[in-house]
Amino acid sequence: MMSENNILTDLQLDAVGEVMNISMGSSATAVSELLNCKVWITTPKVSIVRVGELNYDRLEPAIAVKIVYVKGLSGSNLMILKQDDVQLILNQLMGMPPVISPDFEFDELNISAVSEVMNQMMGASATALSDFLGTHIDISTPTPYILSDVKIGDLQELDDDTIVAAVNFDLTIDGVIKSEFISVLDVDLAAELANKLLAMSGMAPDDTAEPEPAPAPAPTPAPAPVPEMPQMPSPDMMMQQQAAMPQMPMPDMMQQQMAMPQMPQMSQMPQMTPEMMQQQMPYGYPYPNPMMYAQPPMQAMPVQPQINYQNAQLAQFDSTDVALGSEQKDNLKLLMGVPLQISVEIGSTTRKIKYILDFAQGTIIELERQAGAPVDVIVNGNLIARGDVVVIDDNFAVRITEIVKSKFIDSLSKEQGK
Repeated sequence: MMSENNILTDLQLDAVGEVMNISMGSSATAVSELLNCKVWITTPKVSIVRVGELNYDRLEPAIAVKIVYVKGLSGSNLMILKQDDVQLILNQLMGMPPVISPDFEFDELNISAVSEVMNQMMGASATALSDFLGTHIDISTPTPYILSDVKIGDLQELDDDTIVAAVNFDLTIDGVIKSEFISVLDVDLAAELANKLLAMSGMAPDDTAEPEPAPAPAPTPAPAPVPEMPQMPSPDMMMQQQAAMPQMPMPDMMQQQMAMPQMPQMSQMPQMTPEMMQQQMPYGYPYPNPMMYAQPPMQAMPVQPQINYQNAQLAQFDSTDVALGSEQKDNLKLLMGVPLQISVEIGSTTRKIKYILDFAQGTIIELERQAGAPVDVIVNGNLIARGDVVVIDDNFAVRITEIVKSKFIDSLSKEQGK
């Protein structure tokens, strides 16, 4: 028989703990919002045990909640909690004092409430796993069981010698409980979670934690040779070179032009005769055209019109908080006594007439709202609040979690409080 230590490596066990830590962190947030108090779920402790050797004596009398992964993952997850802890959670949910009652019974109503709490908790866990692993994950509806009436092996459909992964968590709810619970996973499911995380990190399940040797540093490239700048000749050498150059004869016309002062305007340029135009410069170059060197007349720049500007003066509006007069306050008191119809809407949908005519007993109508989402509180057709459905003395009720109202209603409430 394969030993327990060979089922999952230490690296895989650490990976399972990391995945469960991420998923249960989201579950703690969901339960915190549901119970309206702070919830902490500590870092998990993962161990490999046989089903028959799973020890949960410190949790007895215990209750187990089973979920099955139907998409994205394969396997089941069984959560084991104390019955007293579950009772305190339900009391917090119902707005009752956190007191353990010895005559408390897990009847159909309490079982339904437990299922809703675990549905919120494991639904948030599945969403966190979906985001982390990049795979869409769906779970079945959580089903609670009393462990005094059924065995864990029967719930998981496993023999007592089957190896499972047990993950222990410390659970703390501010002002309510400080306890623990156990999450039991199929070993194949635990291995699948571990391998997915290791594959994301680029590691194999049998990789060791030895650090890789650091690569040798690359040799430093030799600096490129700096090109030498050509040396400029000295002034004495330049004068000697200039004296050694032959003096070219300069035409008389060019000497006359160099001696003439330059005129800034074209009207002062000398009149060129045809003979002068036909005269050739030395070495075959034609005589330059005087129009080439004439300066074009300067154009006047357009005058930019002067622009006068000033800051805009914005109108000042008075505050909307206007105090009501005595007569208006009396009228407001009369309005406060008018009864209004309050209704709660858990969801809505749209269907064709042909589909509605086929309604029969047992027909299921899927609403356009997810399970666990807050319901709408409607007063005379106007949405004013949202909340969670609770049960008080066998009657449904709504615990307000969000107020949606206009500024006018806010101002009326302020005046009513004066």
